[in-house]
Amino acid sequence: MENSVEHLQASANSSLAAGCFFKRTAATRPAILHAHGRQQCVDIHDISSTDIKLDRAFGLKPGDPVTIELLSRRTIRGTVAWSVAAFCGIEFDQPLAENDSALTGG
Repeated sequence: MENSVEHLQASANSSLAAGCFFKRTAATRPAILHAHGRQQCVDIHDISSTDIKLDRAFGLKPGDPVTIELLSRRTIRGTVAWSVAAFCGIEFDQPLAENDSALTGG
């Protein structure tokens, strides 16, 4: 029987395989995550107009409100959709435009 972390990882992977993150742009780059009154340096792995996958994000659980600060100082608000170990998926409060600079590294 698999442990809970393996189960969550399998669930997250199956959600990704099912196409939960449409039109993603692979873009491993740094950002700052604001949650629970603290800041964390994180890495952006994937971003789409509706969500983002982060690495090095700790202490989060589904439903947590967060703000992601890009290097351009722009902020995007969202809610944690899933969290497995140091990875998490954030759904944006407002979708980004398809030509938004955040999707191309801005």
